Amino acid sequence: MDLEELHQKKVINIIDEKQKWNLPIAEKDADIKDILSILSGRDHVWIVEKKGSRRLCGVVTENDVLRLLAPSRLPKYMFGKRYSISFLHGTAKKAKDIMNKHIIKCSPEDSVGDALMRMVNAGLRRLPVVENDEIIGEITTHYIIQILLGKR
Repeated sequence: MDLEELHQKKVINIIDEKQKWNLPIAEKDADIKDILSILSGRDHVWIVEKKGSRRLCGVVTENDVLRLLAPSRLPKYMFGKRYSISFLHGTAKKAKDIMNKHIIKCSPEDSVGDALMRMVNAGLRRLPVVENDEIIGEITTHYIIQILLGKR
């Protein structure tokens, strides 16, 4: 498949069934150790509202965790409350504590070209495919390269 043809396809047409069920997903109340366990084999975890749900509410990437592993600075305070997130200070306990809530996503009906432009403009390597606020798949740079090489 050439790049121009790929750009015209709808996102739903390039996602295979296996990929839909092999997503790294955890609930927002999952313990931080569970998130780290998933990240030991994947580079991101999609965070959903609760177990059994696919309602997307955040994402945790390796880069998010890297900030928490680096030597910490003294915690910042605002109105007497600590608001920095840190493993060291015990403020990062659950997935919801470290997840990025601002999610750039695409719909199954978007063109692959539009989804790729969103990724480029936001500096992302992956986008969740969301329908009715629920994650049904993802597009990654790695996956797109495999399609272009005919490996998918």
